Amino acid sequence: MPPRAFTDMEKKRIRAALIEAGRSCFQRYGMRKTTIDDLVHLAGISKGSFYQFFKNKEDLYMEMFLQEMPAMMHRLRENSFGATDDVREALVLLMKGIAHEIETNPLARIVLDDPTQMEQFLSTLEYETIMQQLRIAYAPMLEFIRKGQEAGEIIDGDPYFLVSNLGLIKTLPIYKETIGAEMYEIMMDLAPQVIADGLTCPARAKKLQASLKKSSS
Repeated sequence: MPPRAFTDMEKKRIRAALIEAGRSCFQRYGMRKTTIDDLVHLAGISKGSFYQFFKNKEDLYMEMFLQEMPAMMHRLRENSFGATDDVREALVLLMKGIAHEIETNPLARIVLDDPTQMEQFLSTLEYETIMQQLRIAYAPMLEFIRKGQEAGEIIDGDPYFLVSNLGLIKTLPIYKETIGAEMYEIMMDLAPQVIADGLTCPARAKKLQASLKKSSS
């Protein structure tokens, strides 16, 4: 017998209950050990009804993450491009902010705490759909990158891919315990500067050369 149809109000309530159940279970057990049974038990629905809302637990997690994304991106922007007019410094602050989110935001750590789960998690997602949603969430950050490029402060290239490269910094917190606290602090201080230099120094050198050429002509 197929699950009964829900009203719009019931759908809204059940989706919210599943998201809350996911937040509780994922943070308590991790992605790997959480089961659909755990989720529907907390949400108070049948297992069959779960699939009217999400394909699997990974799909539920991604919706949770995308809901969190706007607030996360706002914090990152305010503490980087919103804190300084110096583009290089803003990029450094942005990367340190990303690492801080990974260290302190339980939702951001759910998958990253178990790197072996990442491949399985990514294989379940509809990549193109997720990319479209991420581009929307990243839109304000991409605008800062474009402005930096127009000012000759950031190298040319697709702003989305440049922002994605900044995200490489998130691998450091994952291996913090492996590399040790002292090495982690050294790398966390140096790596953002190296990446920021790679994104800004060639553009600034090109801008300076153009300025010198113009003034000598």
